Amino acid sequence: MHRTPNRRQIPAKLSSMPPQRSQARVYLNAYKMMLEKERLEEELEKLEARRHQIQQRLAILNSQTIAEENITHQQANTGLEDNRPKFNTITLEY
Repeated sequence: MHRTPNRRQIPAKLSSMPPQRSQARVYLNAYKMMLEKERLEEELEKLEARRHQIQQRLAILNSQTIAEENITHQQANTGLEDNRPKFNTITLEY
């Protein structure tokens, strides 16, 4: 009488190759990339608008600085002519 060996389940063979990409996964990845592209384009537009605002403010500050320097120079030139304080002196006796 021969004994038959116990039969076990055959284990699944593991593959070192990645699974094939399904069509759903391809669409999902394309959708994710599209969303990221739109987000980055919007962010770039906001940065360009902010850059424009900063450039305008710098131009205003430059013109104001030049005007202030001109006023300071004019005041310095007129102040050099007479540095004495213009007070009237009064003598009081007790």
